[in-house]
Amino acid sequence: MGIQGLLPLLKSIMMPIHVKELEGCFVAVDTYSWLHKGALSCSTDLCKEHDVASISAFRHIDYCMHRVNMLRHYGVKPILVFDGGHLPMKSEQEIKRARSRKENLARAMEHESNGNLSAAYECYQKAVDISPSVAHDLIQVLKQNNVSYVVAPYEADAQMTFLALSKQVEAVITEDSDLIAFGCPRIIYKMDKFGHGVEFKNTLLKQNKDLDFRGFTQMMLLEMCILSGCDYLQSLPGMGLKKSHTLMKKFKCHEKVIKHLKYNGVEVTPLYEEAFKRAIMTFKHQRVFDLVTENIVHLSEPAYCVASMEAKREFRAPQITSNCQSGNYASSGPHLEEHDEVKRGKTENSMFLESLHHGDFKTTEDVTRSSGMISYSKCKENLGPQDLIIRDDVALQTFNSILGTPSGYNSSDHEAKKRRVIETDIRTDNVTNKTWTTATCTSDLDEETKAEEGKFSSDITHLRHYSAISEKSMERFISVISSFRYNPSGSRVSGLRAPLRDIKNKRMEG
Repeated sequence: MGIQGLLPLLKSIMMPIHVKELEGCFVAVDTYSWLHKGALSCSTDLCKEHDVASISAFRHIDYCMHRVNMLRHYGVKPILVFDGGHLPMKSEQEIKRARSRKENLARAMEHESNGNLSAAYECYQKAVDISPSVAHDLIQVLKQNNVSYVVAPYEADAQMTFLALSKQVEAVITEDSDLIAFGCPRIIYKMDKFGHGVEFKNTLLKQNKDLDFRGFTQMMLLEMCILSGCDYLQSLPGMGLKKSHTLMKKFKCHEKVIKHLKYNGVEVTPLYEEAFKRAIMTFKHQRVFDLVTENIVHLSEPAYCVASMEAKREFRAPQITSNCQSGNYASSGPHLEEHDEVKRGKTENSMFLESLHHGDFKTTEDVTRSSGMISYSKCKENLGPQDLIIRDDVALQTFNSILGTPSGYNSSDHEAKKRRVIETDIRTDNVTNKTWTTATCTSDLDEETKAEEGKFSSDITHLRHYSAISEKSMERFISVISSFRYNPSGSRVSGLRAPLRDIKNKRMEG
């Protein structure tokens, strides 16, 4: 589909070109666009899956090879790029296209049975599908003719953009306007069988007349295209290219545009905002195949560390437990129980590390480990200030033996600060204990005084809410990254459709 209506609005900077101007250069070709054009002449046979030995069944391959030979005649070195596996972000669009092809095939067969061959032929052209087996047939011919080709991990658009940005090709031949949103620097559109076409260069965008791109960055151009509607996200009602261009020129980023739309009564759901961010990630960080290293890489490296995704998937936010019994206080209350739990939490890691240091594990009932937080399930002893300092020293020694001591670290200063903090905590606990005891023993204390006393307690029940939010945010982040999963054991992706799964990419030396 591409970006609907974008190319006509860029007509003022489209320059005529002939492929002979690219003599001696490598050029990437959107092979599926050629196959779709070539399939129009044999759409009936492809839809009916006639015997491949028939003459008409090879017309789409002849169409592609004619243009390949034309490029080679003028000294151009073509690299034919094929689509690979289905992209998760494009699944909704693929379902719609498959439904449309099925409906057109049914209409074509109905027209044909009624004797209306002209209407049937038109519907067959709309129903034809370029399957992986069709692409595989062309690849076999390319091998015989010593022509370079690449099967992309996912979409050919991202693959061709990567080849252009990495200077592995000089230009890209396609009919898809998505490459402008991807940031491809040089594109040849509408190339005919004689080698004539029109050339787009992104360096000329600021000279465009219909849409003023002065002050636009590549990110602003990308967000403008997504706002107007693309393969990864449908546009909001009434949002076209000109309106999205006006909004982006005024607000500079999609977050401010969405805030403006909400303020003016436009319904923008949280799902749309999330899908918008995923569309940006798909455009910017899609996986592609590097012909130089023969490995799968990102179109542009994301800011996060992909290698740690599995570790992030296992992350769970620390949970705050309550109602731990203790004998420190004569009377107890809900706030003090939670405050006592936090105070003990400062020592429990140290106690666990001390048992590691001396090799005396507690039973599994006594010790509980939970995703980033180590705690005792039962509090069996009350520690004084000196005990706490000693146990914390053991923990420090254990950590230093495992991780090493950082450069510039002063242990004496650390111990002094540690003692001051511990003594402050204990004094605070004593003051809080006295305050709470006074509050519970005084019978004539009114409700207002009780409320004032409660302000000085340690109510941390709200932390559970934040822990739940943290877990959901991490799961949502992981679900986004999961769209880009691949098989790290090789250069091919596990989702590649047969028979392209077994094809090895090949580039001929020029």
